[in-house]
Amino acid sequence: MRNTFLSALLTASIALTAVAHPAHAASSIDYLPPNSSIIVNSTEKIHDGKLDVNGVRYHYLLAQGQPGAATVVLLHGWASTSYMWRHVMPQLVARGYTVLAPDLRGLGDTSKPAAGYEKTTVADDIRALVEKLGLGPQINLVGHDMGGMVAYAYAAQHPDEVRTLAILDVPLPGIEPWDQLVQTPRTWHFRFYSVQDVPEMLIAGRELEYLKWFHNSEAVNSRAFTDEVEQTYAREYAMPGALRAGFEYYRAFPNDVKANQAFARTKLTMPVLGIGGAGSFGPIIGEHLRHVATNVEAVNVQGSGHWVAEEQPAAVTGALLKFLPPAR
Repeated sequence: MRNTFLSALLTASIALTAVAHPAHAASSIDYLPPNSSIIVNSTEKIHDGKLDVNGVRYHYLLAQGQPGAATVVLLHGWASTSYMWRHVMPQLVARGYTVLAPDLRGLGDTSKPAAGYEKTTVADDIRALVEKLGLGPQINLVGHDMGGMVAYAYAAQHPDEVRTLAILDVPLPGIEPWDQLVQTPRTWHFRFYSVQDVPEMLIAGRELEYLKWFHNSEAVNSRAFTDEVEQTYAREYAMPGALRAGFEYYRAFPNDVKANQAFARTKLTMPVLGIGGAGSFGPIIGEHLRHVATNVEAVNVQGSGHWVAEEQPAAVTGALLKFLPPAR
């Protein structure tokens, strides 16, 4: 995985230069060129690991900062893996943070159990992984898509252990306007993936074609998804059990709704950042998160759809660096 990270970064500077968007340049704080020696050196500090937690063998990427460095945990979503953080993670490492990016239960190179895809259960996994790696007692959580749902479940259950929370371009199940969103054409896939067995049957063997289409349909800057990126994701989602595991995250939504509605009775008080793509959830993410938290900032990323960390990594990095506490 480390070689994949490095390969991606060495070619990223050309791609990112080609798609630079002046409207969001001011929101990017010292985004270091992906081929700079600082970022290459930071990428080389990122190591793969595996640990057993709660009966699941977790694969993760980890870069250790200096003793006492603040920890940032990056959680990916569906149609992604920890690879989605390939642009953002080295930027945080370069600033001295300890950074952990696991493959979530059932996805990437993490094992694929038949059950346990409620976001509270996956949050318990991540908390156990953080504990086993000795990265606590407090962390800064960043989650995209399903990872954002998991991050909220983590923070709601263990608020004293989460210093800051950032949720990227995802609505939380059961939280307004969830009921309206799930009835719109925009969320057609929520209903499709919730049907047992059928999506697996139709997509198996066509992972590359399907993911190319899906990434493009959810993106504004679809040029972020190069052939190398698509091949990487297709390999990971073609692994035995990966499609089923991914769809189980959607099939767990009814239980997630109940859990989140109970959590929301006590609003989060730690700083919360919502980041969304202007072509996706960005225009309403701040208002949405104020239903569950009292201290909310929001960033609407121009030139981006759903995949904000991949479509506009400079803007996302800038927003996170402004929001996170100092590394030391």
